[in-house]
Amino acid sequence: MIGSLFFEVEGVLAGTASLRRAALVRALAEESLAPADLTDLGGDAGGTTREIVRHVLRHHAIASDESALTLIALRADRHFASLVQAGVSLAPGARELVEQSISTCRLAIVTGLERATVNSLLSLAELEGAFEVIIAAEDVASVKPAPDGHRRALERMSRRRPLDARTALALEPDTAGARAARAAGLRCAVIAPYRAESIVDADAMLESLVGETLATLDAMLPIEAAG
Repeated sequence: MIGSLFFEVEGVLAGTASLRRAALVRALAEESLAPADLTDLGGDAGGTTREIVRHVLRHHAIASDESALTLIALRADRHFASLVQAGVSLAPGARELVEQSISTCRLAIVTGLERATVNSLLSLAELEGAFEVIIAAEDVASVKPAPDGHRRALERMSRRRPLDARTALALEPDTAGARAARAAGLRCAVIAPYRAESIVDADAMLESLVGETLATLDAMLPIEAAG
């Protein structure tokens, strides 16, 4: 049976895609820039805001200006944090899975978001005490697809009491998250309603968390799936 769940916030716990898009568009507009195609603002471009900015500006001369890219990314992250603090909806099925799992399963967050943003979201959702460990962007040297975050979460949880990584499951929204989880020795289910077939590092793929329980997840992911 699944003994621990590791949640990404963006795309798994919360529906942040529209807020992330709005923040990026605003940051670009402040530099009188705009992506040629708004679909470029999706997460497939890269795991960090800076990588996404680089991707959407790849046809602009500014793409070679590292300082400009860094500034735009910082502005986008600041705008995004403000939008989250103003209110964000939990992803369909997320609250139900957390609430029915908390009494029998150890829960953690491993995310590329800053801790202040995560805390704001959890407070608004009234889920502040649900997660044993939160690993945010400032807790690791390298974000996903590096496995640093998941490894640190495993380490901190194991210090509190023993944790069997074979019974752990990471819930991620994309390739970067799946690679990070697998590199840390965790099974991974990707929550991806679109282009899920492109995620080759996952043990399972789900369109959403609606109707999912520890039992249904466990049925799809036998312990032997762990690498």
